[in-house]
Amino acid sequence: MTDRTAELEAAVLAQDALIAAAQGLLTRYLAKEIESPSLIEALLRLLDGPQQRETQRLVAKAFGVAPEGVQYH
Repeated sequence: MTDRTAELEAAVLAQDALIAAAQGLLTRYLAKEIESPSLIEALLRLLDGPQQRETQRLVAKAFGVAPEGVQYH
């Protein structure tokens, strides 16, 4: 496996995990396990938190797009 393939795989897996986590929260909401305010708070943490930032970093690295001026070689 090439470095580029590994980077793309890591980015795809990170995005998949983020989507799965969001789907899990929505499933819990639909099953009446959590209330609307808790759902919104959890989604905001998920989509604007460390997991999302790491996913964005992996995607940027895989596509050679440097976030915040960082250079990837």
